[in-house]
Amino acid sequence: MAALCVALGYALASIPNVELISAATFTCGARSGARRGALVGALAEAVFAGFNPQGVSPPPLYAAQILGFTLLGAAGGWLRPLVARGPWPLRIIAAGACGLSLTLVYDVLTNIAVWVTVRESATFAAVVLGGLSFPFPFAHALGNTIAFAIVVPSAVRAIERWRRR
Repeated sequence: MAALCVALGYALASIPNVELISAATFTCGARSGARRGALVGALAEAVFAGFNPQGVSPPPLYAAQILGFTLLGAAGGWLRPLVARGPWPLRIIAAGACGLSLTLVYDVLTNIAVWVTVRESATFAAVVLGGLSFPFPFAHALGNTIAFAIVVPSAVRAIERWRRR
C-alpha cells in the first residue's frame, strides 16, 4: 500500500501542490484502520519526500511531512464511517471535507517546519501566513478536496465489495 501511495505521489510530482498521495494514504487508512494507515502514511511519505525529484527537504520539514502523512493515514481509519456509510452525495461531501481539512492541517505543519528552518530571517507569522497565501496552498487544498471527493468514496466502496467476496 505504501508503494502504491508513493507511485501516485510521483505520478503528479511535476505539478506543484496537485497530488494523489494524500487521497491514497487516507484511503489506505480507511481500508486497514488507523494504526496501519498511520504506518502506511509514514512509510509512503518517508520514501516520497526522501527521494523527491525536487530534492530532499531540510530535517524539520521532512519530519513534518512524515507526521502530516501519519495523521492522514490514521484519519482515514478514524473517519472511515463518514466516507463509507450513508447516501452517496453525503459520502462525497464528507470525503471532500476531510480532504480540505487534512490538507490545511498538513500545510500548517509544514509551514511551521519551514519557520523552524528559517526562523532567523523571518517571523513565525510571515512564514506560516505567507505559506498559506494564494496560489499554491489554494491549489493544494482545492486539488485534494476534489481528489478526496472523487477517489475516496469510490475506492472505499470498491474495497468493501472486494472484501465481501
